[in-house]
Amino acid sequence: MATDAASLEAASLRRDPLVRATPFFYGWVMLGVAMVAQYCTSPGQTYGVALFNKHIATSLATETFKAAHPGQEVVLTKELIDAEIVTVTTAYLWGTILAAFPVPWIGALADRWGLRKTITMVIVLFGLACMFMSQVEGPYALFVAFLAIRTLGQGSLTLLATNTADMWFQRKLGFANGIRNLSAPIAFATFPVITIALINAFGWQQAYFALGVGVWAIMFPLLVFVFRNHPEEIGQLPDGEKRSPRAGNESESRGSFFMMPQLTLGEAFLERSFWIVLSFMTMWAMIGTALMFMVIPYVESRGLTEEDAQVVFWTMAVSMASCQFFGGILADYFKLNYLLVAGAVLLGSGVLVYLSIDSVWMAGAYGLTFGVAQGVSAAGSNSLLARYFGRAHLGKIKGFQMMSIVGGSAAGPFLMSQGKELLGSYDAVLMLFATMLFVQAVACFFATPPAAREEVADPSKHSHPQSTTHGTAPFTGTSSGDSSQPTLQAAD
Repeated sequence: MATDAASLEAASLRRDPLVRATPFFYGWVMLGVAMVAQYCTSPGQTYGVALFNKHIATSLATETFKAAHPGQEVVLTKELIDAEIVTVTTAYLWGTILAAFPVPWIGALADRWGLRKTITMVIVLFGLACMFMSQVEGPYALFVAFLAIRTLGQGSLTLLATNTADMWFQRKLGFANGIRNLSAPIAFATFPVITIALINAFGWQQAYFALGVGVWAIMFPLLVFVFRNHPEEIGQLPDGEKRSPRAGNESESRGSFFMMPQLTLGEAFLERSFWIVLSFMTMWAMIGTALMFMVIPYVESRGLTEEDAQVVFWTMAVSMASCQFFGGILADYFKLNYLLVAGAVLLGSGVLVYLSIDSVWMAGAYGLTFGVAQGVSAAGSNSLLARYFGRAHLGKIKGFQMMSIVGGSAAGPFLMSQGKELLGSYDAVLMLFATMLFVQAVACFFATPPAAREEVADPSKHSHPQSTTHGTAPFTGTSSGDSSQPTLQAAD
């Protein structure tokens, strides 16, 4: 039976005064919410945790000294603090590795409960994890705290923030993700300033506690008053697409673009492109994290100072921000596998520049090159899963991918440091990394979309949508949410 979308939208707007008061497509509001959610992952990201490492190690060293010398005045040596830094990095490594495994379950909950309920649960737990981090006094408690903040912040909340944008955009998803991606360099530039100020004012324990409260203070009002699961919930379509009412067997003049099969995780496993993209994302996370985690000892080994390494962060932040935004626009006009090829080539080139660092200028060249590479790679990868496989089971699909990404990010620094220990220098490991990325670039040529979803995945066909209902049933917006929702026949 045909659905009168105009009537459904009118009825939905009567029930939702906030949407009625919004003079434009509500997806742009939700894109802002996704950016804020992504920013709020910062206390669980590497660049956030790194600000606390030395302070945590000092606290652990203090407890170790008190246990070994009861009643004596605490005297901390550099050797004792360095030993506890090893404890911190080891706890972080294993906490990050194990944090990868619960993420697919979070994605499945998002498919079943809806994003709003799932993000609310994650935000509650993430705030508590930050508060627990402020209370750790030993290595085992530290491991549990790292496991919690990495699972909930770096893994789960990142996953849900990206899924939020995917739910609201399809043809404009590349442009929308280009805007959403700006939250990363903004956080990279501002979060350390905020955190260092908190640490200096209150100490590291109170600073982490304050960050947990801050996440709650920012996200809870948005979740209660602003957040909506997807456009079908409020009688709209992705991108703000309009539908014309139809009667009887009259075909729709618009909206058929969204009638596409929705692949399950099991069906995605059968697609060659799924595994190529998974290997690309995992390799990027592994190598990119390794280069960033080891950048200070590496540039020092090349004759530079710790202060010289700051040029890497600044040049990378600027180039990454600009290329992520403009790269997102490219994703709406170019085949996504071509962008992945370009991204892999640029990442491999960035590794070779890293290998050639011998001056501040070359350090800046590395930051510029790798920032551009990450921007292009993000443009190709961020929109791909939603376009290739649909939105109905995107939580499970992205959750499985995020599990691999988190695991890769944990393994990268370990492999790079061990490679130096075994081979005597970083050079052989870096050449291996570059070779892997160039081989990955060849593989990405073959990361083409499933035939059933080629119209939605190929930008060159966006202007010629064809209605199709074969394969998996189309996403209707009824599988998740907080309340009964109007159902549109064509939603993807």
